[in-house]
Amino acid sequence: MFNFAKLRASEAAERIAPTVLEVAASGCTAGRGLLGRIARDQRGATAITTALVLLVLVGFVGLGTEVGMWYAERRAMQNASDAAALGAGFDIYKNGKKSTGIVEAGQSDSARNGFTNGENNVTVTVNYPPKQGKYANRNTAVETVVGKTRASLFAAFFMDGPVDIKVRSVATIKIISVYCILALSPHDEAALLFEGTADVQLKNCGINVNSDDGDGAMTAKGASVVGATYAEIVGGLNQTNNAELDLGDITTGADAVDDPYANLDVPDGSGCNYTDFVVGASKTKTLSPGRYCNGLKIQGTAYMQAGEYVIVGGTFDVTSTAHVTTDTEDGVTIFLTGSGSDYAKVTINGGAQVDIVATTEGEYKGLAFFQDRDAPVIDSGSPNKLNGGSSMNITGAIYFPQQRLSFSGGNGSEGTCTRIVAYMIDFTGTSGLNTDCGYGFGESQTWPPVLAE
Repeated sequence: MFNFAKLRASEAAERIAPTVLEVAASGCTAGRGLLGRIARDQRGATAITTALVLLVLVGFVGLGTEVGMWYAERRAMQNASDAAALGAGFDIYKNGKKSTGIVEAGQSDSARNGFTNGENNVTVTVNYPPKQGKYANRNTAVETVVGKTRASLFAAFFMDGPVDIKVRSVATIKIISVYCILALSPHDEAALLFEGTADVQLKNCGINVNSDDGDGAMTAKGASVVGATYAEIVGGLNQTNNAELDLGDITTGADAVDDPYANLDVPDGSGCNYTDFVVGASKTKTLSPGRYCNGLKIQGTAYMQAGEYVIVGGTFDVTSTAHVTTDTEDGVTIFLTGSGSDYAKVTINGGAQVDIVATTEGEYKGLAFFQDRDAPVIDSGSPNKLNGGSSMNITGAIYFPQQRLSFSGGNGSEGTCTRIVAYMIDFTGTSGLNTDCGYGFGESQTWPPVLAE
């Protein structure tokens, strides 16, 4: 199409060499001189070459400008997607996880930021729960995807078809519902265990397990039966054999729950008010608050006056022949403390008749048992046993932050609220728990949404 005349080697050398020297020596002046000679050249080849080069340069400048426009629009789309995720999250925050307005809230906030679903080749998708990523299938997270199809301009010379731009955001909402059982262990398998013929019914409250063990942070086996309004497990759920679960909403991969009593400690004190104290079989005694060293053993009938009972070392031991009652108006808190390897534990044996009401006022309100968090970690065996059977009624919280708690007791009184917070918890044998904690431990707590992805 075009016929370019070739220069002889000597002629080319004569033209190029002085030019290079001029540019190197004179900088901008030489450059201007070179451009002047190109402009005055009348043979045509240089002008045509320059035109073609300029055309390519203009094309690349245009392409760069277009790509810059894509990036600018992508940033704007990301802002809209973030706003959509937060908007959908705030709908969950205000109206709960079963809200019907989550999708609408997300798309509305995207539209406020310039990207309306269905207009100008824009799509705004709200997924609740998310379909991918770290928070996939969690009902405490919401995912938004904003996409737009743009016709290409200069880019059409290098690619086929339009350009698809897509961005994604995830917002999470921390929701802590009213729970009756919380296993604090961060990693143990079977941190919460139901086995044998355990029958646990939690009314108006649920289950939280902080262990991240993927094989079975919560494990149900045998012929155990468990009912609760929800179960939120950081790790996995292992259900085997004939175990029956009626748990409402089940969430694995959930957020860990903070220790609800982390800001409390055993009351200050030293010395002993009582040492090796025993209420003998067939005996009846009224007990006073104070420090009980080397345990407290109850074989007969004991009435515990309102106040704080600090067991220093040994065991709070209630035998099968015992009958324990407490002041029901002001209640009691039983603290288990000690030093070294001798921190007090608790054993309530099957057959014992126990009616304990937690303190109703002050900083220990609602706490029936409180084991010192300085006690050594025990994650095996049965260091603490509550085996009182259906005649054991504990109204309040049972708190063992460092040790395993074996529960084979139950609540015989309708409407009794027992809350168990322990390092690890197992319900074994024929254990039963029938508790209703729709009161006494506050309401669900929900935190505003935050962007997570």
